[in-house]
Amino acid sequence: MEMQVTIKTKLKISNSEIAWSFSKTMEQYRQACNYVSEYIFNNDFDMKQSRLNKELYTKLRNLFSLKSQMAQSVIRTVIARYKTVKTQMARRPYKYQDQNTGEWYREVRDLTWLHKPISFNRPQVDLQRNRDWSYLSSSQLSINTLDGRVKVDPICRGFNQYLDGTWKFGLAKLLKSSGKWYLHISATKEVADFNKQTVKHVVGLDRGLRFLATSYDEQGKTAFFDGQAIMRKRAKYQKLRATLQAKGTKSAKRRLKKLSGRENRWISDVNHCLSKTLVQKYGANTLFVLENLNGVSFERTDLPKALRN
Repeated sequence: MEMQVTIKTKLKISNSEIAWSFSKTMEQYRQACNYVSEYIFNNDFDMKQSRLNKELYTKLRNLFSLKSQMAQSVIRTVIARYKTVKTQMARRPYKYQDQNTGEWYREVRDLTWLHKPISFNRPQVDLQRNRDWSYLSSSQLSINTLDGRVKVDPICRGFNQYLDGTWKFGLAKLLKSSGKWYLHISATKEVADFNKQTVKHVVGLDRGLRFLATSYDEQGKTAFFDGQAIMRKRAKYQKLRATLQAKGTKSAKRRLKKLSGRENRWISDVNHCLSKTLVQKYGANTLFVLENLNGVSFERTDLPKALRN
């Protein structure tokens, strides 16, 4: 069985020339993605890699001055985004209510429902292992740009644990957030397959709002993890977002962007703490079973407004 993680490492930029090379490369990559996206949209959502390479590879290199591998990565990036959107649309069908009978109906959506090409607004670059990025013996990262390769120092606590030879590095994503540069590296590792003979506990989990989680084990014992404080804090974030959106000023938009990042980090920490608490409570060799809500409809007008999302 394969386990996959994303290593998020901050980059220490030694001079402004490196930052400029990163910015230029990311912007050209973004524009190239939008170019490919428009082509796919105007050609019946053709996502065959070989046909797109034949049609667009040379154009991408000439129009956006991309390196060979980057031109191919652009095509793969756009195809992956369209496939993701296609899956999301299939999972979330269009739902409408008959005004006469009050019945709800569902209509499965596909990419033809898009009224414009998928837009790539956030500059970023997908880098192939060994071709566009590599980890050097000097403990530095070598990253390819339109101006050639540059060497930067990674700043990531615990990064050495992925250098023991058991992890395999793959695609990396270069991006910028809050004025700082980051490299997100995918890493995979082979781990032992699941063996049901080693299971000591079986615990069912139900996620919710009023209760973050409700667990029920094989001995019939139930545990509740209260979510009232989380709901109150989410309500504060929602009220603050509404206030800032109503203002619509540039400073309000900047504040909204910072607020979004802060809320996402907070939610990630809440989920991490909940997972850690469950593992500590039931110990090793516990099989957690989560509910599957695919296809479940949530058209409920009798719920409070804060719980309808």
